[in-house]
Amino acid sequence: MDTGKTSDFPADWEVITAERHAALRATLDLAATRHALTRRKLAEAGLTRADLVTPADLARLPVTTKAELMERPADAVLDLDGAELPEEQRVVWDTMYTTGSSSGRPTPFVSTTSDFWDILVVQRRMLEIRGVTQGDRIANLFPLTRHPHGAFIRVLHAAAALHIPVVSALPGNPGPGFTVGQELDAVVATLARARPTILWGVPSYMRRVVARAGELGVALPDIRLVFVTGEGLSEEGRGDLLARLAAIGAPDARVSISYGMTEIQGGLVECAAGQGLHNPHPEAIAIDVVDPITHAPLPDGEEGLILLSHMRRRGTLLLRYAVGDLGVRSTARCPHCGRVTERILGTPRRADDLTKIRGMLVNPALALAAVEGVAAVRDFRFEISRSGALGMDEFMLTVVAEPGAAPEGLLAQRVKDAIGVTPRVTLVERIEGESWKAKRWLDQRGG
Repeated sequence: MDTGKTSDFPADWEVITAERHAALRATLDLAATRHALTRRKLAEAGLTRADLVTPADLARLPVTTKAELMERPADAVLDLDGAELPEEQRVVWDTMYTTGSSSGRPTPFVSTTSDFWDILVVQRRMLEIRGVTQGDRIANLFPLTRHPHGAFIRVLHAAAALHIPVVSALPGNPGPGFTVGQELDAVVATLARARPTILWGVPSYMRRVVARAGELGVALPDIRLVFVTGEGLSEEGRGDLLARLAAIGAPDARVSISYGMTEIQGGLVECAAGQGLHNPHPEAIAIDVVDPITHAPLPDGEEGLILLSHMRRRGTLLLRYAVGDLGVRSTARCPHCGRVTERILGTPRRADDLTKIRGMLVNPALALAAVEGVAAVRDFRFEISRSGALGMDEFMLTVVAEPGAAPEGLLAQRVKDAIGVTPRVTLVERIEGESWKAKRWLDQRGG
């Protein structure tokens, strides 16, 4: 068991429950009169403020969906005008945005100064759960985006919270007025110069960086941790990335996955592979799993819809918010690191992730895993469209391969074995995209 757990991490559920109860009492007092979303949910359920006494009583509130938040994000922000609260609870510190939606409009997420102080705790604990020490150095491989997004800026805040150095490579170019971004080779040169012990970014770009370092003959032997978030990463993908790291002089590196959420400005993280995704701030953030249809709470070990509730936010506040994924929760003490908190076991999956292709019901995650496990693949994207008068499904796999590789036949067979449908595989030099997250599965069929 890891004995280096965070010194201020709650000792047990008795402590966590007491802190949640005290924090939520004050939050609900404000929300009942100053939070349009909570007022609407109370009215929908026929409840009053007096009906909600403990954190367990939140189960009486209707679930809030992403669609509701995207449609009326201002309703989720506490109106603290004239409230007799400390200044740090009333001043807006920053506004981050989701990475987008089906409407193309990112959703704002507002944090006050006191919320930001909690974000610093979240980020510090994320690092400590992952085994970061004050001897580490972080390389931030997230790009800047047109809308402020937590991925880039929170890496800087994480380093500040643990008082360790960070270098930002600033990959890419979000717009014509941006003049300080770097192309891939320059990013690799930055890593060679900075000698980081930690790489932090999205898996698809991490794969490109490590592969290019290998091509250029650049060794990065100081790397011991690789943090990935923003995209799913299968165990096949983790193994491929570890093999690529070994090839550039980092055979003992460990890949740590984060279940990132804009709604906590951080993520649930692994202390070790296979030990679950830990909630880093259980006093202030509650994670529940409920029946996807009835929204009734489920016991540990049963898969259901993942909900998030804020205990003490003063900017954007969400109670029983459905993050859109299905997962399995454990509240038992982690057998590896010894921390007591909610953990999501295994890999969460989208609640709506099954789709039909040519009449076959398929799970996109299985197709992605089939390709991620092929070392000859540097980047890829699946696309589904309709063609011809009959609207037949076209299933395509576009691939950026390693130099000299020709994996088309292998990939077509692996995908067919995984989901029962054979894609048409095409090799390209580059896959274009506007988002900092790679769109690995693109369904263009509409309705």
